[in-house]
Amino acid sequence: MLQQGACYPTPDFQAPAMRVLHRTFLTFSLGLLAGALAWTLPAAGADVHWTPAGVQQLGDADRAVWSIDSAPGRPNILLLATSGHGVLRSVDRGATWTAAIAKVDAWVVRFDPDHAGVAYAGTAGAGLFKSVDGGVTWSPSNQGLTDLDVRAIALNKDVLVAGTSHGVFSSADAAATWQSLGLADLNIDAVALLPTAKGLTLLAGADNGVSTGGSYLFRSQDLSASWSSIHLPGDPGVVASVSVGGLPASASDRPVVVGTAGGLFRSDDAATTWTQVGGLPETDFNLALFNPANPEQLYVASDGDLGAGGVFRSLDRGSTWSPVGFGLPAHPRVTALALQPAAPLTVFAATWNPTTQQVGLYHIPDPDATSGSTQVAPKPSSAAANPPPASGPARSTATPGAAPTVSLAARVAIAAGAVMLVLIAVAVVGARRFGSS
Repeated sequence: MLQQGACYPTPDFQAPAMRVLHRTFLTFSLGLLAGALAWTLPAAGADVHWTPAGVQQLGDADRAVWSIDSAPGRPNILLLATSGHGVLRSVDRGATWTAAIAKVDAWVVRFDPDHAGVAYAGTAGAGLFKSVDGGVTWSPSNQGLTDLDVRAIALNKDVLVAGTSHGVFSSADAAATWQSLGLADLNIDAVALLPTAKGLTLLAGADNGVSTGGSYLFRSQDLSASWSSIHLPGDPGVVASVSVGGLPASASDRPVVVGTAGGLFRSDDAATTWTQVGGLPETDFNLALFNPANPEQLYVASDGDLGAGGVFRSLDRGSTWSPVGFGLPAHPRVTALALQPAAPLTVFAATWNPTTQQVGLYHIPDPDATSGSTQVAPKPSSAAANPPPASGPARSTATPGAAPTVSLAARVAIAAGAVMLVLIAVAVVGARRFGSS
């Protein structure tokens, strides 16, 4: 019986419905969080971890891997140049290896992108070897090559250049004969051929020897024995790597990067002016490669002689950089780097620890990089060597008919959004519960 003047709570007919709505909202949020994490974490495992390849222990100290290359159009075929184990060949993307050139120390291997099945190998003391069957069999090609310590190789159509411990040599007949191009007082550790409107420019980098004027980077405009010195900003010292990128759309010159003992340097005007690339650790850079499918994308590596070693990547012409993946040995000394233009692009890196005698070979897919060989990147700005990325919609890199690739950063951002939504849901439910009690 109701007593007059007594205070009774008013029936709340909406409370059950609100509780159901809160539970539904919370359940939906938790489901969204679980789905986002399930989508993100496998992607993280696939995108950021290096996977060991077949060669992990080559034996004695000083038996490092110095060069890696993959066959154009046949990504399963790889070549390695090693110290003490010669040239090794794999037909299963590095899972197993067989000896291709034995009983030599090899510095460099290169497949010829313009002639199917042709490959070259440079050795320490045995000269240059050539293969015409994809690296299965090899024969020496040293006529006219007076220095048999071949440390670097560059190719452009029918022009072949070799850097040796005593200068530069060239061949116009696919290594049948060689001619000296000078720089005999220098140990040439890097060579590159830069196509320009006037023809081919030859760039050579030295890491030892007698250098006039203190420069270790040189240029020959006409593939002759006439050289001019290039003085990089700050005179960073020896040059270990020279790399030429593809021609960006509507650009007149290809980008060039040089790895030195004092950092990484870039030119976008046919190697005329240079700027040091920022955003990288203060260390030496002994390796640098452009993505062959996109000259805006660049990979560099350090052997840690002057700082932290490792592999680093930029997808925006060097404006920003990030380490590539996790799983390399601590303080890695990276001695070789290669890009396999499959889908997705795969990065190969070799490491070496002279103290523990540990040699490693690793690979990692990079789904954020452009794959294939047909895409041409937008024209770079001439206002600066490293301008910020252009505004506007990004050029699509997806293969027609293929599912779009979502970067790890985007997936993490989506997962973080899901976490925030769950926190909001919990806060709302908690506020309703404690507010009604």
